[in-house]
Amino acid sequence: MTEVAQVACLNRLVALDLSGNPIGDDGLATLVDSPHLGRLRWLGLAGCGIGAAGAEALAATRNLPALRYVDLSDNLVQVTAQGYGQHIDGSPVWVEMPALGQDLIARYGHLPWLDEQWGWRLLGVVRWDEV
Repeated sequence: MTEVAQVACLNRLVALDLSGNPIGDDGLATLVDSPHLGRLRWLGLAGCGIGAAGAEALAATRNLPALRYVDLSDNLVQVTAQGYGQHIDGSPVWVEMPALGQDLIARYGHLPWLDEQWGWRLLGVVRWDEV
């Protein structure tokens, strides 16, 4: 991941889907350390073996100022909000933010990718062009 994170042309990306790759916490920490991902708005990390340390690295970085959505489904920990039930307009009856997500917000302030609006989307996935 170190070599990938240092590729200068990453500065062109607004969306990056790494889902299903065994990145893990160390790989994510290396990725978010990259100075070349400042335009990234959408990041797919479903099923990448991300745990609490990886979520912490993502929350702590200041290298991703444009990041609005991260798919962290099917990882080792639950970080992002989950919606339950559905009103006729498609909005959730109830949205719950997991304890880890609450803790990261308390320590790092508002994190757009942890916003509860993403927790109630049908199927849980937001397309890159929706953010």
